[in-house]
Amino acid sequence: MNVNGRDIGDALDGLYEELGARVSDEAERELVVDGFEGDSFSNVRWADEEDEVLIEVHENLPTHAIPHVLGIALQHVRQRLDGYPEVRRPRGRQAARGAGPVRTMLREVVMAPEAEDRIAPFNLDRVWEVEQRHAALKEILRAPPSEWGRDGTLGNQFAALQYARFEFEHPPEMWQSLSEEMEQALPIAVARGRRIVEAVRGHGWDSADACLQALIAAREAAGLQYVAWIVNRETEEIH
Repeated sequence: MNVNGRDIGDALDGLYEELGARVSDEAERELVVDGFEGDSFSNVRWADEEDEVLIEVHENLPTHAIPHVLGIALQHVRQRLDGYPEVRRPRGRQAARGAGPVRTMLREVVMAPEAEDRIAPFNLDRVWEVEQRHAALKEILRAPPSEWGRDGTLGNQFAALQYARFEFEHPPEMWQSLSEEMEQALPIAVARGRRIVEAVRGHGWDSADACLQALIAAREAAGLQYVAWIVNRETEEIH
């Protein structure tokens, strides 16, 4: 398979073909992979006016890191096809400005570990991603934004969700010391993050319904009721 002009091997060929067929049959779109330059490793776009599902993979990724990044993005496509829940911006006065990154992090606290579990059998190399995330958080903790330390702010809630995501996904041997640094720098966020971890673990992510309940519980623990709607894609019910 070729991504961003580079050969990434054939580990994901079958998964890509399977999901490409599902996207065509179930969504009447074409599954496309292209490069981009953004703030994340990848992005998945389902634009209403387009006839494709676009997976964007960052152009500056090292070749050996692309398969895992693409594999996670493919799982996010599968999650949508399978009716997994959506985190949505509330309408009207409930919609807090500047809360987009917080909603994204809320979604990732549940949906990213679910995706990781699904691609685990492929044994894809994620060392580079782990090292990048570790270094980025470590750098932030040297002088965290003041908002991250103030209870009730979006920054504090974002930091709490960040803690929870690292708890679920970061290698334990790397997370132990980093979590101690985070607790020292941001004790309020870490305390909230631990409540989020407990809330998510109470439901897990083994099914679409489990993810729905986990997202609702994580939102409550994070105090984001007026920042994020959790939508059941199968029924369109809003929580």
